[in-house]
Amino acid sequence: MTVTSEKQGKKKSKTTMDIVLKPNPLDQTCIHPESYDIAMRFLSFIGGTLCEIGKPEMQQKINSSLEKEGIEKTAERLQTTAHTLQVIIDGLSQPESFDFRTEFDKPDFKRSIVCLEDLQVGTVLTGKVENATLFGIFVDIGVGKSGLIPIRNVTEAKLSKTKKRRSLGLGPGERVEVRVLNIDIPRSRITLDLIRVL
Repeated sequence: MTVTSEKQGKKKSKTTMDIVLKPNPLDQTCIHPESYDIAMRFLSFIGGTLCEIGKPEMQQKINSSLEKEGIEKTAERLQTTAHTLQVIIDGLSQPESFDFRTEFDKPDFKRSIVCLEDLQVGTVLTGKVENATLFGIFVDIGVGKSGLIPIRNVTEAKLSKTKKRRSLGLGPGERVEVRVLNIDIPRSRITLDLIRVL
C-alpha cells in the first residue's frame, strides 16, 4: 500500500491511499458470492488453496475427501445443502477458462443473410434465444440485431412436449426456427414468428 500526499497549501493536506485490489479467484467460477464463505471452509476442510482452482491437485483433494465422508456428510459438516456443495465442487474443479455456455448448440445462420437489409418478410431462419421478457422472446438470427417474437406468437402447439408441461417460456441458449414477419429498418426492429423449437 502506497500513501501519497496531495495539494500542499494553506489548508490541511489531504492524504489519499492508492490501494491495489486483486480479484478474488472465486469470481472466475460458477460459485455465487453468497457461497464464498462455504467454499473457503470447504477448501480448508480438504486442504486446498485458491491457487489450485481448476487444477488436477484440486480434483484429487476433492475426490479424496468425498471418498471418506460423501457429499451429504460433508455438506452437513459445512452447514449447507448437498446441492450448494455440488455447485462449489463444480466451480473449484472446472478449469480456469471453463465457460458452460460453450456447450450450447450454435444456430445455423444463413451465410447469405448477414445484415438487416438482407432480410425479407417470410424468410425462415434458425436462431438462438438470447433473452426472454414478459412481452416477448429476443432471438439472435445472425444479422447483428436480435429479432423479437411477441409473446402472443409463442403458443403451446409450437413448443416441444417437455416445454408444454413446463411453461410457455423459452430460455436463453435454446435454438428456434422463426419466420420474419416485419422489418423496420429505420428503427432497427425485426418482428418474428416462432415456427418451432429445435
